[in-house]
Amino acid sequence: MKEKNKVSLEEFETFQSEQEKSLWKIFLIGNAFFLGSSFLLMFISEGILKFGIVSWSRFWILVGGNLFMYFLFFLSFIKNFKIRFLKYIIAIYGPLLVGGWIYSTDPNYAKPILIFAVGMSSLLGFLFYDSKTFLISNITVFTIIGLLISYHFKIDTTITSYEVAIIFLTLPMLAIIGFVSLQRTRMFLIELLQKRKELQEAKSILEIKVKARTQELEELTKTLDQKVKKRTEELEEGKNILEKRVDELERFHKLTVGRELKMSELKKEIQKLKEEIENLKNKLGRPSS
Repeated sequence: MKEKNKVSLEEFETFQSEQEKSLWKIFLIGNAFFLGSSFLLMFISEGILKFGIVSWSRFWILVGGNLFMYFLFFLSFIKNFKIRFLKYIIAIYGPLLVGGWIYSTDPNYAKPILIFAVGMSSLLGFLFYDSKTFLISNITVFTIIGLLISYHFKIDTTITSYEVAIIFLTLPMLAIIGFVSLQRTRMFLIELLQKRKELQEAKSILEIKVKARTQELEELTKTLDQKVKKRTEELEEGKNILEKRVDELERFHKLTVGRELKMSELKKEIQKLKEEIENLKNKLGRPSS
């Protein structure tokens, strides 16, 4: 049973790597959409409305941080998605980057972004099905949120103790729920992969049986073809013999019929000669004997 689980876990790692290829692409598209949207919002809020939410200098620094994330993704692509070490970098760098956006944003507008930062730990954990990534991300998020709240208190932002309590109660609750759900997901995927392995083995056995049966049918077809060919030759030979026999019977019939006709003619001729002899005897006056 242990060996079976070991094989399943190895397959799980392979499956996980395959899935991450698609996940990175989705993350890249999402991040590109975020950068485009953030630039549009910056142009409206700062270039037109002059809200002063984020300064252009800080905005471009944060864009540079996102581009560095793109570099990490590109590095993973050229390394054929061998991103085991990169996961842990993102588990730390992702929350730091989000914290940078919150720190650089006007505190009056930053509260909604805190909700996104709280959810970062669970998001990264489920993104990779990895407990270590989940744990590192949680620790980083806890630290970043703590530092941000401390900073907001320091600058006398209107953030209440109730909001702080809600945030720090939500974090461990999400961590516990996320960890349990993550483990359950791993168990489910391992079981799924085990079933897939069994199906592949059954498929291989079925293919072998089909191949053997196909070979058997081909040999049987070949044997039947030989039998049909042989039987056809025998029938052709029988047909030739029959035709010869028919020819002989026809010749015999012709000979027989011709003989009968000749015998009938001879009998008539004999009868005619007898009649002529009787007539001659009568004319000569001799009594008939």
